[in-house]
Amino acid sequence: MSWLLYGIVNDDAQFVLEPTLQLIKGAGLAAIVKACDTEISREPAVVLAFGEQVLRLHQQTTLIPMRYGSVLADEDSVIAHLLDNQARYQTRLAELDNCEEMGLRITLDVIPDDITATPPQVSGYHYLLARKRAYAIPEQAEQQAGRVNAAMAGLYRQHCAALSVFNGRQTYLLSYLVPRNQLPAFCERLKALADSSADLGFISGPWPPYNFAG
Repeated sequence: MSWLLYGIVNDDAQFVLEPTLQLIKGAGLAAIVKACDTEISREPAVVLAFGEQVLRLHQQTTLIPMRYGSVLADEDSVIAHLLDNQARYQTRLAELDNCEEMGLRITLDVIPDDITATPPQVSGYHYLLARKRAYAIPEQAEQQAGRVNAAMAGLYRQHCAALSVFNGRQTYLLSYLVPRNQLPAFCERLKALADSSADLGFISGPWPPYNFAG
């Protein structure tokens, strides 16, 4: 029987486990799992239900959330996984303790496909200029991120950033690990920053700390 992983917690964590889920313990840790087939469903409703379950667990205790699709072959494999990652998981649980993830998604300027193409009539100079513009996009986003990070200083424990595609648009996602006791102040300051800057980006959260689980 295979097991779908929902999250990793300390083995003494206190929370209510729904009947469909189980705990497999090892190395002072516990994996929250559900029995599954080797090939798991990719139906949107199933993936959404998985995320909602992780959110409910996160609201009760500190856990390292797993993204949908983490499957181990049997109980021995789950225990071996906990043993192999014991130090990393225990360190990460301490970092995530009593924290929420907040996100800020900056939509980047779109570079039309024909700008970076190389048809014969485009000179080398204009091609290089187009490439410079394309590569400058992340730099622009990083400058925006620096401004946000400075404004939010003292209200988050960690932060990270990544280029991604969201709803067909290239974006720069800023993620912040925020202690729950600082969450109201963080949200208030971020909202004030957004009100003063029309192009700040889309605010999301609080969420389980997926982007700090690695």
